[in-house]
Amino acid sequence: MSANECPKHTAFLNACTTFSKDHVIKHLAAKFGLDAQMQCNKLDANKPHKLFVEELLLLTKATLNPQTGAMDLQMVDGLLLELGLTAVPLPAGQVESLKRTLPERMLEINAATGELSAHTLQINATNRVNRRTKEQVVKRAQSAVRELVMLMNEVEGKFQAVPVLSCAVDALGVMPIPGLS
Repeated sequence: MSANECPKHTAFLNACTTFSKDHVIKHLAAKFGLDAQMQCNKLDANKPHKLFVEELLLLTKATLNPQTGAMDLQMVDGLLLELGLTAVPLPAGQVESLKRTLPERMLEINAATGELSAHTLQINATNRVNRRTKEQVVKRAQSAVRELVMLMNEVEGKFQAVPVLSCAVDALGVMPIPGLS
């Protein structure tokens, strides 16, 4: 065995396998004129072909849903996980599904947290994690993190938009007003 052999990147390889199961690669590759069979081979960990960064980007962009603005980012997430990083996409425009009130966003975050807690209890009870459960937990956790970032972004944006007005409203809310207190 050679000392220069590249280590296996399990998070990325698992993400590639899941991506190829979730999508018809032939259709995604056709959107950008890529060779469909070659892309299938590159997503298969048992094949010698390796996925190039440009192909990863094109395949990910090919999953864009115009109605929701969502993309399947699991390969990008797997790649970043290999580096000990995570990323959260911010909205490029005003997509309807991203326009939520703060309470709706908080309810979504709480629902995700509850679902993750249920998965954790199940994992503790069985002392095992199968691939499907692992994928569900990771997908839901990434969704919760995205919602948290969107919440922070929205709150920060509201404060930056009218800081004087928001400070005045906060001050009026806590100050005693003569004749009314």
